[in-house]
Amino acid sequence: MEVSHHVALLIGYGTALAAWLLVARVFPGLWPRQDAVAFAHPWREVGWALLAVLCVIGIGQLYVRNWRLPTSGPWGPLLEAVNQLLIFSPILALPFLRGHGLRTAWIPTNRLWARLPIGLALAALAIAAFTLVRQDSDSWLEVYPRVYQPKNLGYLVQVFCEDVAIAVLFVRFRAAIGLYGTIVFVACLFAAAHIPTMVAKGTSLEELARLLLDAGLGVGVLLVAQRSADVWWLWSVHYAMDMMQLYAATPETARPFLN
Repeated sequence: MEVSHHVALLIGYGTALAAWLLVARVFPGLWPRQDAVAFAHPWREVGWALLAVLCVIGIGQLYVRNWRLPTSGPWGPLLEAVNQLLIFSPILALPFLRGHGLRTAWIPTNRLWARLPIGLALAALAIAAFTLVRQDSDSWLEVYPRVYQPKNLGYLVQVFCEDVAIAVLFVRFRAAIGLYGTIVFVACLFAAAHIPTMVAKGTSLEELARLLLDAGLGVGVLLVAQRSADVWWLWSVHYAMDMMQLYAATPETARPFLN
């Protein structure tokens, strides 16, 4: 049976999530359990986070209208990375402006020497799972180096900023409505974010129905991500799976998760 791009993504993410749970069990000190972040006025912080998101959307519209740094030439990838940092700057700056610190954005600074290599290993495993089950994909040995080409620096930074934005929203909504309500809400929010683009492209009802699978995948990812409270490994896997649409699948069937 032929496996679609969407199903291959589910398998890739599922493999990485299961592997992270195993690693966290073997090395519990890398991701010790922590109490949920509490705020004196959680709904006020939700409001600030939503305002930051609106600012990101506004800056993104300027980017779409070519109000951005030029991305042609040898410095193009680096300038595109700067563009992405500028677009997401309101949500990136929010924890500092509100005096909350990096923990409220899932950016731990300790033991990066272990967290980042593990994240990269999980990403490599996810790519392997994807390329094994997707019949029209090239082999892992061909796909893997394509993913980490220098020209993809802008994509890499974009995905990092997206994951930090997810973390910022998640932590603040969790303080307001609790863990499980936040998991479902945030997963549905990012799945629904695809609807305007899909409708504009004339997407079929069948493809829209797949958003339910996106939401289900989001629930699974967020269940594990909130346990780790660590963007580093999530970023590695998210970026690798997003790159499958460019380097391991036919364009008409590829659609990124959480983009």
